[in-house]
Amino acid sequence: MAPVDPARLSFGQRSDETTVSLYKKKYFLDQPLSVQVFKYFEDLSPIQFLNISDLRLEDYSYVSVYKGKDKLVILKKPYFRKSYASSVSVWNLITDALPSTLILSFIAIVLSVLIGMSLGAVCSFNYNTAIDRYILAFCTLGYAIPSYISAIVVSVIFAFVLGHFTHLPIQGSLYEFDDFGNVELRWANVILPALALGIRPVAMICQMTRASLLDVISADYIRTARSKGIRPWLLMIKHILPNAINPILTTISSWFASLLTGAFFVEYVFNYKGLGMLTITAINQYDVPLILGTCIFAIIIFVGINMITDVLYRWFDPRIKLPS
Repeated sequence: MAPVDPARLSFGQRSDETTVSLYKKKYFLDQPLSVQVFKYFEDLSPIQFLNISDLRLEDYSYVSVYKGKDKLVILKKPYFRKSYASSVSVWNLITDALPSTLILSFIAIVLSVLIGMSLGAVCSFNYNTAIDRYILAFCTLGYAIPSYISAIVVSVIFAFVLGHFTHLPIQGSLYEFDDFGNVELRWANVILPALALGIRPVAMICQMTRASLLDVISADYIRTARSKGIRPWLLMIKHILPNAINPILTTISSWFASLLTGAFFVEYVFNYKGLGMLTITAINQYDVPLILGTCIFAIIIFVGINMITDVLYRWFDPRIKLPS
């Protein structure tokens, strides 16, 4: 349904009609939309029934389970097809871009957790004071600013205005070529994108930590522990935090998934070549297989992180019992 011809995108405007026709036939682009969608899900399926003469077999990595006269049953890896723009496997493009986004998101969420939980704890122990109100105001402002605006502000302040002191680049990727054509790791290029990406999670983690800690601090057993003279840091680690961690853990896990799949505009502003940059470029080029591949991969990330979070609930909170 995109307003482009996939075959022309793949081979260029000067390709001959025979090549274009074979390409459309191979990927069923000359068929109705319902047939195209069904065939795409066939490509993704690990089990597939197809004709021996099917042109897609040359792209699959498969093992034959049954071979008849003209029918074939195969086990295969999910096939995300090839990019219209570069003719490179979508899976290879995603796996090449993913490590940079993983590192960026991990650094951003670690900074967000450390800062957000610290600010939330300060707010809970200084409830309804000036410190509490100032931190909440900062969090509200941080959450209200879109990520691409914070990326521009961070780059202008720390790379342009204060560039003589920070020596941080305005744009750059984790992996770049040096003057001799060798790939080198440049950690300095991750600092500003991680800072810009972590502003909104800091705000949410701070507010959730504050609310959860206030609920636990007001409990009777906390007052009893205080009356026994337990040290404040020990009270926090052994009694308050374990009972307040579940809502905080939910916030952290959901934001980590969002950072992995929502770093699009931050990566675009900083020209940071990761999954977000790959998706924005694909959208600009109407590269439908690459757009579909990145979206499906984002769904897989969300489902996987939610499953890990359910396991962590049980690990952090012994009160949660698994069904027998």
